[in-house]
Amino acid sequence: MTNILVAEDEEILRVSLINKLKKYWPQPLSITSVSSGSEALRMLNELKPDIAFLDIQMGEISGIEVVKQTNHCCHVVFVTAFDKYAIQAFDAGAIDYLLKPYSDTRLKECIERVNIRLSSVPLDLKQLLLNVNNSGKQYIKRLKVQIGNKIWLVPLENIICLQASGRYVKVLTKEREALVRIPLKALCEQLDPDVFWRVHRSTVVNISHLDYVKYIDHEQIQAQMKNMKDPVAISRSFSHLFRNLSSD
Repeated sequence: MTNILVAEDEEILRVSLINKLKKYWPQPLSITSVSSGSEALRMLNELKPDIAFLDIQMGEISGIEVVKQTNHCCHVVFVTAFDKYAIQAFDAGAIDYLLKPYSDTRLKECIERVNIRLSSVPLDLKQLLLNVNNSGKQYIKRLKVQIGNKIWLVPLENIICLQASGRYVKVLTKEREALVRIPLKALCEQLDPDVFWRVHRSTVVNISHLDYVKYIDHEQIQAQMKNMKDPVAISRSFSHLFRNLSSD
């Protein structure tokens, strides 16, 4: 019996992966599923599965952080919507990665690769991932957003503004508005600071979508973004970004 842990914060994707693993896995298996990084970390340490399918982007604790913090060493397949994490996972020595949206054919290839490796001792990915993460800063190119039962992979260049909303972030594009379950601070760490400027404690703007800056008085500034009706308030702490704005 092969014991598998599936960690995916999107219910639709989690259920889909579980059903496909049951359909295509060649041997009897037992699957435990969780919807957060903290749950994944706990179940890895408690259940000690043979294999873990870990979504990388799971809010407060990413799949990569789960691997770094767990006491259990098992075979790992990373599941991600972001190219940079796929490259890191492969380079670090994970069995495989699934880049969303993946096909049934791609999943079958992954299952075959996993089964070949099951007879070998799992690699300890902790130090390997540390080495990869420290080799140079890379930024995500797309962001996964969900509205109801629909999921979009939004290119970063299409995002106009990001606004903190509790433990979520509101993502604004020309076409839609959606929430992603990740704190703004954690998301900012994955964004290119030359493109995404934090203009307020709760607001980040894509500077390429800036239309103009309006001075209300000596201390108060507002940014008018293209394709946004309401201006964005710029706090005093970040006003220097615009006072020193150049065309470079």
